[in-house]
Amino acid sequence: MDGWGGIGMRYRSEDFEADGALRDVCILDASITDWRNLLEGLESTDWTVRFAWTLSESNDGVIPDAGSLFGRLESEPEESASLAVQVGDIWFTCYFFDVDEIEFTFDPADVDGPLSFARLEAFVRHLGDATRKDVVVTMEGTDHRAMPALIEYSPT
Repeated sequence: MDGWGGIGMRYRSEDFEADGALRDVCILDASITDWRNLLEGLESTDWTVRFAWTLSESNDGVIPDAGSLFGRLESEPEESASLAVQVGDIWFTCYFFDVDEIEFTFDPADVDGPLSFARLEAFVRHLGDATRKDVVVTMEGTDHRAMPALIEYSPT
């Protein structure tokens, strides 16, 4: 990946110290097709996946098609949605902020050794492989492009 320093995926305990901030798993320069591939790809996993509309009185947990999901968010500005994916003991949560960036947050305290790091790595690889896009893990923030990557994955 250009500009990320070839970090790859390796466990460094200092990257996951509980410091009050979350960590972000991101795909930059995403498209609606990337979202569609990601959402459809989650159906083939054995992970727990929970989807919810914020304003909906009943949530059946069914993940809508990416186009209709973002269409609803655009046409109903008060609405929001969340997607939570559990991989082992780690919950990754997405709030669908922007079509152009896929972002999941997680608590770094949940990555406390090689086993939990392997679960993080499996999630990162799944996102990259489903979208065929580079994935970075950064500190929590809004400008992920300017932040140093803690880990990165580039699908082959």
